[in-house]
Amino acid sequence: MVNSLTKYLDADNLPSINSDEMAGALYDAADDATTGSGSNVDYLSFSGKTGRYSLGRDKEDIDPAQLYLVEPQTFVSGWVCWKDSTRVDSLEWSVYEADKKAVAREDLVDHGPYREGTNEGWSQEIGFGAIGCDEQLSQVKFSSSSKSGRNSVGDLMKEIGRRSAAQEPNMPLITFDKTTFESQGNKNFKPVFDVETWVSRESAAAYMNGELSEDQLIAGDAPKKKRKARSRKKK
Repeated sequence: MVNSLTKYLDADNLPSINSDEMAGALYDAADDATTGSGSNVDYLSFSGKTGRYSLGRDKEDIDPAQLYLVEPQTFVSGWVCWKDSTRVDSLEWSVYEADKKAVAREDLVDHGPYREGTNEGWSQEIGFGAIGCDEQLSQVKFSSSSKSGRNSVGDLMKEIGRRSAAQEPNMPLITFDKTTFESQGNKNFKPVFDVETWVSRESAAAYMNGELSEDQLIAGDAPKKKRKARSRKKK
């Protein structure tokens, strides 16, 4: 199964990013954000007012127990413009290409006028892609433009960056959770990404190929090395 997210698990398709570059890019993008994809990917959003995740066009509830494997190389940063409670424009780029593709706020198209006292206008947004540990290997893309949401994504990015630099397993297996906090006397919600375990890219690829079960993936089992066939010498 090779598509918009699973292609990253194939070493031949990976961009040339070493562990230090990955760590640096994740840290930089997380700091910046906290101060469109393929038709086979469902968008996952989160409401800070209701604490509800909404999946896909039908805005379905997400299974809180469902495990998702986060692909570190799918992290994106960008901008989203809201007006009259509608997403009117957006821009995004890979965090690993921010030095080439990032757009400054002053260069964004003005969709005003915006209503005063609201959150209308352009806001920073960061997100990532994840693959569900289900029979369909369902793919989701989560993104957030709220400050609390960006902080949660940024924390995950920084930990992935730290693990990448330390040559530790850097692919988190998460569930999408939430927590509450108070702001200006009001109760709000923010997304939380509970990490069940961290797995290596080799183990993740083996799971995707059916060589490891979900339990084996969680347990941290390594994929079996394939034996090379010996060539027979001609007499």
